[in-house]
Amino acid sequence: MKFRCRMMDAGSMRDFTSIVNTISRMAKFCVLRLTPDELCFNVGDERVPVLWAVLSQEHFFTEYTMVGVCEDENEICLEYDASMFARSLNSLKVTAKSVKIKLTNKRQPCLTFEIDLSSVAIDSRQCVHDVPVRLIPRKEWQEYKMPVIPEFDISLEIPQLKYLRHIVERMKSMSSRLAVIANTQGTLMLRVEVDQATVTTHFKGLRVWSRQGEQEEENGDVSATVNVKKLAMFLGWDSLHPDSVKCNILREKMVKLTLDVGDHVKMHYFEPAIAL
Repeated sequence: MKFRCRMMDAGSMRDFTSIVNTISRMAKFCVLRLTPDELCFNVGDERVPVLWAVLSQEHFFTEYTMVGVCEDENEICLEYDASMFARSLNSLKVTAKSVKIKLTNKRQPCLTFEIDLSSVAIDSRQCVHDVPVRLIPRKEWQEYKMPVIPEFDISLEIPQLKYLRHIVERMKSMSSRLAVIANTQGTLMLRVEVDQATVTTHFKGLRVWSRQGEQEEENGDVSATVNVKKLAMFLGWDSLHPDSVKCNILREKMVKLTLDVGDHVKMHYFEPAIAL
């Protein structure tokens, strides 16, 4: 097995660092699946998928070499400490020229980060971090494959994440639960209920994708109640300035949010509904 890559573009390093930092706030450990074309970050909660983030290696890296376990299964699957990975990239915020990431063996498997920092001196400074990893054996790979996506009752585009984030942050102080409601008229509603009041925010005129072949009532609503803190965490991805975000609802079972940044980043965020 072999893995080595290099980033030199300031925008790519900024976006990569933002993704890694946000993942580190979602879970203690993360699984990274490496293929010749993609890097896939997989965050789960007791084997239940929470986040599946797919990054195109062509966009982020100027150099990329990956040799997997074998020709038939040309992949590498590893688990790492998310906060340690994120701390290793903190130096990229300080005018880094480039960063090399490679799989090494230093008494145990590690991802080694070699970061070249800008300097007024002739010789550049280098910062090196080693992040221990666990190489996941092939017999466990099936547990970390992209989950099967169910057919949702309704899907619709949602407004810019920053607007939703401001609203959800306010609602978070009112209740731990938030109902996500949509209908075929293109309306998305966010609702919290407390003893003193019910607060609902409406977004209208959104593009809708209904379940194919199913006849919804003209004003029929599809809803799922989720943990408001977990939803707010996903909305922090507005820092990536996504081109599109889609909200998918499986009635009273799940809300799935899909975020696209060009053709080089695709996020799938799964949030199971809370039983009422």
